[in-house]
Amino acid sequence: MNIRKTILISAVSGLMLFPAPAFASQEDPAELEYGEGQKIYVVLPDDYDPGQQYPCVYFMPQDGYSAREYLDDGTIDVVRELQSDGRIGEMICAFVQYRNGTDLFEQTSEAIEAVENEYPAVSDASQRGIIGTGVGGYMAYLLGYSGPDGQLQEEPLYFSAIASHDGDFASEDNPFLQAYGSVYGLLKEPVSSSGADTQWISSYYAYIDFDLGNAKALEDGGSADIAYAFRSPGLSGQDSPQAWDYSVFEYAVQDQVQYGRWTDHLERSLKGFSEAFIRDGNEPARSDETETEYTAKETVASGEDRMIDLMGDWYFRTADAIQEQDAQADVSDIDDVLGCDWKSWDVVQPGFGWWTEDFASCLKGNPYYAGYAWYIREFDVPEEFDTSSLQIDAGMVDEGDEAYINGVRAGQTGIPDEGGSYNGTNPWDEERIYEIPDGLIKAGKNTIAVRVCNGSGAGGWYTGPIHIEAREEPAGDPGKSGQRYYTTSFKSDALKGQEIEYRVYLPVGYYESDLRYPVVYMLHGYGSTGKSFEIAGVPELLDEGISEGDIPLCIMIFPSDGHPQKAGWWSGAYAKMLNEDLVREVDSTLRTVGSRDYRFLAGESMGGGGAYLNALNNPDLYGGVLDMYGALRYTGALKTFLDMDAEELGAFRHYIICGTHDMYCFDLDHIMMGRHLAGLGIPYRLDIDSGEHSSEFYLPRLKAALAYLLESAEPVDSSGHVITETEG
Repeated sequence: MNIRKTILISAVSGLMLFPAPAFASQEDPAELEYGEGQKIYVVLPDDYDPGQQYPCVYFMPQDGYSAREYLDDGTIDVVRELQSDGRIGEMICAFVQYRNGTDLFEQTSEAIEAVENEYPAVSDASQRGIIGTGVGGYMAYLLGYSGPDGQLQEEPLYFSAIASHDGDFASEDNPFLQAYGSVYGLLKEPVSSSGADTQWISSYYAYIDFDLGNAKALEDGGSADIAYAFRSPGLSGQDSPQAWDYSVFEYAVQDQVQYGRWTDHLERSLKGFSEAFIRDGNEPARSDETETEYTAKETVASGEDRMIDLMGDWYFRTADAIQEQDAQADVSDIDDVLGCDWKSWDVVQPGFGWWTEDFASCLKGNPYYAGYAWYIREFDVPEEFDTSSLQIDAGMVDEGDEAYINGVRAGQTGIPDEGGSYNGTNPWDEERIYEIPDGLIKAGKNTIAVRVCNGSGAGGWYTGPIHIEAREEPAGDPGKSGQRYYTTSFKSDALKGQEIEYRVYLPVGYYESDLRYPVVYMLHGYGSTGKSFEIAGVPELLDEGISEGDIPLCIMIFPSDGHPQKAGWWSGAYAKMLNEDLVREVDSTLRTVGSRDYRFLAGESMGGGGAYLNALNNPDLYGGVLDMYGALRYTGALKTFLDMDAEELGAFRHYIICGTHDMYCFDLDHIMMGRHLAGLGIPYRLDIDSGEHSSEFYLPRLKAALAYLLESAEPVDSSGHVITETEG
């Protein structure tokens, strides 16, 4: 099993959603009567044009009957603000009042007819949404997914966009549950049964969120069970087209403190509605603009820097595609490949991310192509350029590579023999720096060719910059040179003297003070090393968070587990290496406090599972855990966690985050953990939201997570006096 992550690279995306309308202030919403004297409160966009048609969203009452609550709790003001800022599309919003004793479907049909007779709302389910909180959340899912006959509708009858915010699906307070039945019962089999035909679900957009501190969400058939249904085998398998499609289903779960008010989440659901309405109307939902931190260019800088920039256009082709073009070519031999018509290949720009479906035509739409491929380009070197003592700095490749300059191999990672096979060591997170023999690069035209191999999962030459530069001098003792981020190593007794590499982050002011600091050990995932956190930009994020006052001053350690396949699972001898050898090494060489209340574990994926495994097994050593989509079920920590009582788990600080589209469904494990903590009455933080098994998910949450973890662990002076933020 490969639990390698997608790493956040230097490319950032800007998203342009909806143009903000000219928005003037509105007074009270319009009142529209329907049925037997019932009211609908209607909010129109302020640049409302009766000659234009609009999608319409129907808000279900929180108690099942009265729409006045939405006027009194500020919901209408939130909707107006979201439209004013352009964060959601223009829409008519109808807040519907219901009367007791009349069929919900009949009343809803009457309400829709009344709105569409009075206003230019599009008379089609594809342009209608339904939303609610409390009992209104139940009503939204019931009226969205079923019909008057009580059966599931595989094609939208009234609404194609459905949302519940902290809905009441199963409690005794729900006045409709006995008459209309369980929404969970309606959806469970057709959505979650293994092998179920779930193609129909893509006819809808559905959103659900809930506060894990709300007991109603945790009742049988409640919000948590509905989220489970959507994330179980019918929809979460990799062969399901809905499994990774955010336009089909989104959900979010938070602890009581982070959840706040339900209206804080309205932007999420209404933005999803807006995009669904546009998509169903056959218009583009958004325009994407991509910027890059560095530009693709071709320059040669001589003088002291002596740099040849190799970002920009390269020619690219998979070995399979080369073989299809020339059956006689030896696709592993550099001379044969250079003899091909490689200037007819796809033109690509490496260094900006993993392969995508449209990266190159030879991938045939498969970003997970497993096999070999070649990148080739030429570059010019002026006569006056000093070509001695150079090296290639080639960024990073997933997974193996070998680099040739003018037909001569200059370096390799994971492919020991020239033109040979990838050795499976998974060196995806190792920086490619190869010394170039003097005389290999000459004035005039030169050729560089890089053969890469992707063994499984995502592949490609995914990060740069890519250039040739003067060789760097070996680094000296990092402590003596005052470096705040550096790599070092020690010999582990637990691993029979094996040299274990770890990276150290020190806060600003470390060398100028005598303070002792809390320390966080951040554990890497399967197939990775501590280098993965450097690739993701964690040291820079720490600097930023500390300077802005978001993260307390701390030391952070990023160890590599030392396993030959980077898969020690932080257990057995690898756990002993961490808990005995590394902790002793760090406490003896750095100014840590040396107390469990100042020592914490964090980790992603395999490392998140390892963080909980080692904390729970060593409560005298660690005071808290930051779990980022941790693989707890594989380390055995999940069962241990769920078997522990309030006294045992209450000894730790807990911060848990996971993406709702986690490819291993670890989000479901973490909901169970949150439910257990909530049931025991233990303080914790939990953030499960739209995202994948990826550093892109945890990075925006890391500052808040570390702030919570380190909340009571300020640095201390030599006498043990705690240094507060103002004193620091």
